[in-house]
Amino acid sequence: MTNDTMTKKYILKPGLHQFAPGSAAVHSNENLSDKEAEWYLQRYPHIEALFAPRPPEGGVAKQTKEQRQSTEDEMLGKGGSV
Repeated sequence: MTNDTMTKKYILKPGLHQFAPGSAAVHSNENLSDKEAEWYLQRYPHIEALFAPRPPEGGVAKQTKEQRQSTEDEMLGKGGSV
């Protein structure tokens, strides 16, 4: 099992996450394998939102207009230029 986020198929958003109703929020990229992620996603499809979007194989992820604006706003707020 590898925890290298460059080779993992499933990457969680930052923080600890709860998958099953009533369970503790204990899942993170450090303790979740792709095999386990697939198992949980089959049983609890609502947790898909806890994972970061991945670019398609050999492709580049496209940002929505809202995502671009959010990134631009963050950069401007930190003294960067767009």
